Amino acid sequence: MSFSVANVLLDSTYILPSFGVEVEGISVEHLARLRDAVVKGKVKLHCLSITWVEVIGKICREKERLKRDIENVIDIAVKSLLESGFYKWLTLTSKAVKLAFKLRTLGHKDNIDNLLYATSSENNMLLLTMDEDFKKFLLKNNFKIDNLINHEILLKRLD
Repeated sequence: MSFSVANVLLDSTYILPSFGVEVEGISVEHLARLRDAVVKGKVKLHCLSITWVEVIGKICREKERLKRDIENVIDIAVKSLLESGFYKWLTLTSKAVKLAFKLRTLGHKDNIDNLLYATSSENNMLLLTMDEDFKKFLLKNNFKIDNLINHEILLKRLD
């Protein structure tokens, strides 16, 4: 059986578990199945460098709940994310930034989401996100959303 590799750009929601942050709707099983799909070559995970702005803010807000040596957790998670080779880190292009400006001008205020969407569209990638409000905004403004997918749908497609 042949299959093509799914190139998937991660929303920051999917990076947070690397820091020990539990995300509603993402189980340990989901994460294990996603990891297994990467190991088997079914999925390539990509991250956008600008996402660190959002991740750092969220981790700092969650540090009280983590109840561990936060410095050690951060050290391990950052090394894993940046140095393991498990994720490919992308930088922004001028075309993606222009599309993000357009989305902002149309009223979507989350610049990171705008940049993620623009990058995934430009690179013909799936954007792994659970943000239903963003999907509604895109539909309302006549943008395609077939590249937006959540982990449950992705995992079903991979089975």
